[in-house]
Amino acid sequence: MGLQKIIVFMGAPGSGKGTQTKLLSSKLGYEFFSTGELSREYAKQDSELGQKIKSIIDQGIILPIEIIRQIFIKKFESILNASGVILDGYPRTIEQVQLLEELMKKYNIQNILAVFLDADREKLVKRLLLRSELEKRADDDINAMTTRFDEYMTKTAPVKDYYERKGLLVHINGDQPIEAVQQEILEKIK
Repeated sequence: MGLQKIIVFMGAPGSGKGTQTKLLSSKLGYEFFSTGELSREYAKQDSELGQKIKSIIDQGIILPIEIIRQIFIKKFESILNASGVILDGYPRTIEQVQLLEELMKKYNIQNILAVFLDADREKLVKRLLLRSELEKRADDDINAMTTRFDEYMTKTAPVKDYYERKGLLVHINGDQPIEAVQQEILEKIK
């Protein structure tokens, strides 16, 4: 039957996208992938592309569309037989929205929903600082963190607005405990 539904998770860095997408994919039996995790996997590779991605990630900026196109299409096309897919951190720019819409048109996928995890910036910073102690991610140092917030505000906020204008966005209170966030998501995506 092929891929029928796409759920896009959005929110500022530290809003809980990774946690919630993994929980939801397990609960719904959907495929899941994170462009951030995918990018970090590539960054570990000793290749020209891997080194380029690592350099960009270390600066805390969003990967250029040419690189995203390269890695996203390959991964997306590998999961076309799933009934649904949950995307963590994609699309992050209007260019990425256009790429996703091209793929949806190409593969006749018409059901998409964007889930926005809304969270207080102070709480987000605390979460990221805690995560940096636990996971040692290069993009969780204070300078990269500031850059990521700025990038989010200038590039990703318009994506949220785009989905909102189309009536495809649901808001979730990301300041709640993990289980409460998950429950609210399940109620709103029905």
